[in-house]
Amino acid sequence: MALWFLGDKPDLVRPKIEEGRWSFFGGDLQTWYVSGDEKHFTSGQLFKAGSPHTGVGRKSTATPPYHRHTYQTETFSVKKGRLCYVVNGRLGKLEAGQSYTSKAGEWHTFYSDPDLGEDMEVHITVRGGENPGFDENFVHNFYGYLSSKVMAGKRPSMIQVLCFQWYADVILENTPLGLGKIGLGWWANLIFGKIIGEMLLGYKHQYKEFDD
Repeated sequence: MALWFLGDKPDLVRPKIEEGRWSFFGGDLQTWYVSGDEKHFTSGQLFKAGSPHTGVGRKSTATPPYHRHTYQTETFSVKKGRLCYVVNGRLGKLEAGQSYTSKAGEWHTFYSDPDLGEDMEVHITVRGGENPGFDENFVHNFYGYLSSKVMAGKRPSMIQVLCFQWYADVILENTPLGLGKIGLGWWANLIFGKIIGEMLLGYKHQYKEFDD
């Protein structure tokens, strides 16, 4: 029996959807399906300039936490604006028309360059691994949860976040007890995300509010 009274009730809000585009953080982050099959998935994403959620660099609310994919490569193809990335501690930038592929196991994150002052549009493609990992369900649930909490002025639960990561084969660097930094991020996902989060507290990795 899930012990919901010990957890943090999600209070989820379904985002606005227009012409296939899902709007998170009041519309400052938009995502949409580009393509996908059994070998890959591509998500289109738009980060609005000037927003505290998407336009103030690495500290933006929607900036993915520093992470690595256990099995999948991740390719960033910039359509407009400028993308900044950090891969294994190395900084880089991509202009419109450029792309970069992060290998499985590499620590990385990315964000829109605030110095440019323009919206950034990027296509993100993942490939490899038996687990779909980063797919449309993950995008909708991960950003949908974060957006719901942040827009309500509440702090997201790390346990819920790790529950999402467990099912996506994604490892975060910053985890409870510092497990991610010492090579034990998989155990952090299992213990805190799967066992404590899902099995004991009743968190989910997919919510009906974010179904297509």
